[in-house]
Amino acid sequence: MTDRNEDRVRERAYAIWEQEGRPDGEDLRHWNVAETELRDEAAKANEQARKQIEDTEALTGATGTPIPPPSMASPD
Repeated sequence: MTDRNEDRVRERAYAIWEQEGRPDGEDLRHWNVAETELRDEAAKANEQARKQIEDTEALTGATGTPIPPPSMASPD
């Protein structure tokens, strides 16, 4: 897990802990719930992005072939 992801999980787990009235001894459960929520959010975002790509390909007739990056050569 990257530091950024760990920070997001920590923040979400803390928010869950506060919402539940700051109970003692529930830190692991809060952490697991936070991880699951964030993983589900990421999966949903990925699914939406995949759907958008598929819709765009269907409308434009694109084949999924990657577009090469722009040339770094000087136009001069």
